[in-house]
Order: sequence, then C-alpha cells, then structure tokens
Amino acid sequence: MKIRNKLKDYIQQIRIASGILKKKVLTGPWSVQIDLTNQCNNDCLACWCRSKFLKDKAMKPEVVKQSLSYEKVIGLIDELDKLGVRDIYFTGGGEPFMHPKILDIMRYIKKKGIHLDMSTNFTLVTKRVAEELVDIGIDHMNLSFWAATPKTYSKLHPNKNEKTFEKMLEIVQYINKLKNERNIDKPRLGSYNVITKINAHEVDKMLKLAYEIKLNDIDFIPVDTVPEKTDHLKPTKKQRREMIDKFKTFPELIPDLERKHKHHVMFKNYEQFLRRIENTGASDGNYDTDILDKLPSCYAGWTFARVLATGDVNSCLKSFKIPVGNIHKSSFTKIWFGRKQEEFRTHTIDYQKEDPYFYSIGNDRATKKQGCYKCCDNLGFNLLVHGKMSKLRLIKSKILKTVGTFLR
Repeated sequence: MKIRNKLKDYIQQIRIASGILKKKVLTGPWSVQIDLTNQCNNDCLACWCRSKFLKDKAMKPEVVKQSLSYEKVIGLIDELDKLGVRDIYFTGGGEPFMHPKILDIMRYIKKKGIHLDMSTNFTLVTKRVAEELVDIGIDHMNLSFWAATPKTYSKLHPNKNEKTFEKMLEIVQYINKLKNERNIDKPRLGSYNVITKINAHEVDKMLKLAYEIKLNDIDFIPVDTVPEKTDHLKPTKKQRREMIDKFKTFPELIPDLERKHKHHVMFKNYEQFLRRIENTGASDGNYDTDILDKLPSCYAGWTFARVLATGDVNSCLKSFKIPVGNIHKSSFTKIWFGRKQEEFRTHTIDYQKEDPYFYSIGNDRATKKQGCYKCCDNLGFNLLVHGKMSKLRLIKSKILKTVGTFLR
C-alpha cells in the first residue's frame, strides 16, 4: 500500500510539472481543500466569517447554514481520486467536526490512499472521537490553539472559557497515549497559531507548550485582517520588534527543549513568519510584498483547488470573490479543465503584479490593490514548487544545450 501510494505521488508530481512547463494542465491538482460545513461552535475574534467585529461583513445567516452533503462529498472524493489528487485538507468557514458524517468521510479518503490533513478548533474532539481518529489513521491535524495559556485562549474565543483550553490539552495527551500504546505515529498533531496583539506576547510560551504536550509541529502566521473591521487586532510595531527578538533566540532555545523533553517538534515556516513580521509592509498587514515580487509565477492553478461549503470552487485560498464554478451545477472535473480556471492559470503563470485581475484576491472587497500581497496562504507550497520547477528548467536547458552541441 505504501509503495503504491508513493508511486502515485511520483506520477502526479511528474504530470503537474510537465503541465507547468507546457503551460497546459495535464492532470488534477495535487491538493484540494474542502470546506465540509460553514457551521461553527467558536467565535474567534480574528475569524474572517464570524468575528464579532465584522458586523455587516460577517457571513450571512443563509450561508452559515450551508454544508456539503455526505453523498456530494463522497462523489467529489471519487472524482479527485480519478484526477490523481494526493492530498485532501479539511478547513473552511466552519469547524469540520460540525459535519455529522466527518468520521465516515475520513475513513473513505484513507481507504483511497490519499493523504488527509485538517484544521480544527479541536473543541469537539472527545476521547471517543480521538480513538476513532487514531483508528482511521488521519495523517495530520492542525490544532488552532492561538494561545499558550487558558487566559489568553479565552480572550480570543469569547464563547469559550479557560476550561475549554485545558480540555483540549488533555485530549492531545490522550491521543499521544493511544499512539504510544499502539506504536504508531498518526495522527500527527500540530499547533497552529494566528498571531494578534492579544497573543503576541506568548509566542515563546507557545513553543515551550508544544514540547511539554509533545506536539509534532508548530506553526505561526500573522493575523490576516478584514479591512476596517479587524485591523485593530494586528500586533503593534513594538510587539513585532519583541517577537523578532524572541524568534531569533529560538535556534538556541530549541536544543535545550529537545533535551529536556526528549522530543522533537518540527518548526514550520520559521523563516517565513520572521520575514513577514520584519517586512516593511507588515504595519499595513501587507506581509508578502517582498517575497511575491521575486516570484515570476504562481502555480496554484496547477497544484491546488478549494471547494467551499456552498459548492463554489476557488483557484486559491484568497480567490473566493472569483469562483471558477460550483459542484452543484457541474462536475469538479469540468470546472478544473474549464474556461474560468484556465483564465486564472493564464493570469498567474506569467505573474503580472499590477494586473487588475488581482484586485479580486484577498479579504478586502473594495480595494484596488494587489490582493496577494496581504498574506498569501498558498505561498509556502508555491515556494516549494518554484524551487523544484527551477531545477527542472535548468535540467531541461542543459539537456537541450547538450543535444544541440551533439547535433552540430
């Protein structure tokens, strides 16, 4: 099974890379994010959908009710499998565990041999659910802690309390206990932390907590605000300086933590977070101006898609204003190879930063600015693909040069 899955991974990588080189899509994406539901039991202050600060910009009640039916999701997974998709990620405008059939859907995906990851607020995971997650073998879970202490957690989640956070930590330790008893390593658990002015002072404590409860990884991202509504949540200039100082001590702190807890935690996107808060555009929430100006292409149109709980299909994580289709009206396959998705690819493979097309990217509905600069959620994977494509282009160039020399 493992060998077959690795072979599928390799074949899909080659197909996608070949398509990028030819500027023609040859296969399905590598990864698809699915919003199973827009319903949620949390009211995170920095949420793009239901923060109390959003008011008239909050998700509309009729949209909040939306969920993908079990039958629709299963049909979608079958399509994605045929297209060669190798990674499915549950995320969205709601909490995935609010979907009544989530565990059945997880089982179906893993039987297909597809990698399964998710973001979750983790508050609905009981010991019984934890046992099922271990049985299913979900590959990874991003736990939206946003805090290192119960007090800070409750400040960021007004409808929850300090006991909620303590219970989450108990479930993490319970899952680790089950994994140790069975001598397995899945699900791998990660701490995902959106950094605001409310929790910026705890970044070092978040790192220490990850070691204490033996998480597998930790990730930080600066808050991506909704203009005129949640801008006040951005860390201050002073807080950013303090975080920079703390982050620069982490390479020395981590070996001590590893020795103390006899455990390794993968630090995801360390350089990226540091770059973002050091960037001159950070005060305006434009964290990625420096790095995006150096990238000649965006590869999301070949590697990624997101299916919302409404059925809308988006080409990248911030393109919700320009959906390329809806799975209630057409198959995902037709949408993926369709005109609107091809238009997205055309604009992004030869990335013209000043093109008005990119005004439609991001959380700000009114601006006439490049929306990718604010906080590109596809950036990490884009950088990975860019590195691999650069090597492929170099190899191709050398081969052509060698062939040309031989023919002469």
